[in-house]
Amino acid sequence: MSEINVARLFEFGKPLKTGKAEKPVPASKDVLIKVEACCLVPNAHNLMTTGGGDNFQLPELPCVFGLDAAGVVESVGDHVFGIKPGDRVYVDPFLTCGTCHQCRRGRKDLCINCCLRGYFAQTPGGKTVVINGVTGTLGYAAVAIALGLGCIKILGVGRNKERLAEVAKMSSNGRVATISTEDDKDVVQWIQEQTNGVGPDLFYDCLGNGGDANSTRKLIGALKSGGRAVLAAGGADGEISQKYSEAMSHDVAILGTNWFNSVEVDELIALVDAGVIDLSFLRHELFPLEKVNEAFEFVGDRPGGAINVVVEPQK
Repeated sequence: MSEINVARLFEFGKPLKTGKAEKPVPASKDVLIKVEACCLVPNAHNLMTTGGGDNFQLPELPCVFGLDAAGVVESVGDHVFGIKPGDRVYVDPFLTCGTCHQCRRGRKDLCINCCLRGYFAQTPGGKTVVINGVTGTLGYAAVAIALGLGCIKILGVGRNKERLAEVAKMSSNGRVATISTEDDKDVVQWIQEQTNGVGPDLFYDCLGNGGDANSTRKLIGALKSGGRAVLAAGGADGEISQKYSEAMSHDVAILGTNWFNSVEVDELIALVDAGVIDLSFLRHELFPLEKVNEAFEFVGDRPGGAINVVVEPQK
């Protein structure tokens, strides 16, 4: 196993500790760079000594600090073109979308969708996610996808205890835990206990029709600073509000999701085909076309997210 030299911060206000770490292997579209120089700026010192306060989204410790790195390309992924081993490069930490008004007029420094490399949270590897409405169609699927993409802890919130127990069994190693809102227990407190007081990285809300947006608001508040919430509960009633100071200091992003695109569908099919996402939990209820109304009645009774209702027109 190849190793690299690293200097990591284990505790704010303490010196960096030097040591060894496993050398990363570039994926198909990645580039591995042997860093020859890395700029340090005064603010990096402030962050390492004080933690930066509530106004900064910081990586989990231990971590490696650095900005404006320069070095030599050591290896590239199979799908990387135009860059080859031996090239001297500078790593720009500033990511831009390339399509907004500012980017199109050449002012990428003013990109409205910009972010710094390494600070953009995406699902899933190594993340903890809360799924609200977990016993529904979207909820079961979200658990399967989160498991396949590497979430280390999936916390499901729902009402039906029988289905919640079924959801928990989707993982045999304890990665899935569930709680019923019918129980006499504070859900937010339970989430804090499950995450050792830190809070989850991600929140996926997929309440069904008639769901109460008040529960959504509470669960958004349970996210860790820098967390991400995705709202997919088109049938939830009510409004969501937050205190101004909380919204500013916690840096929680709330995203909507209306539908999917063809690229995402292709990726999902490939992941299922490869066995990365396991859909074996599904139980198929098949109806010939002549019984389509029975199928509608059946699915209208909300049989649960593990039931896949299918109409077969040729039968």
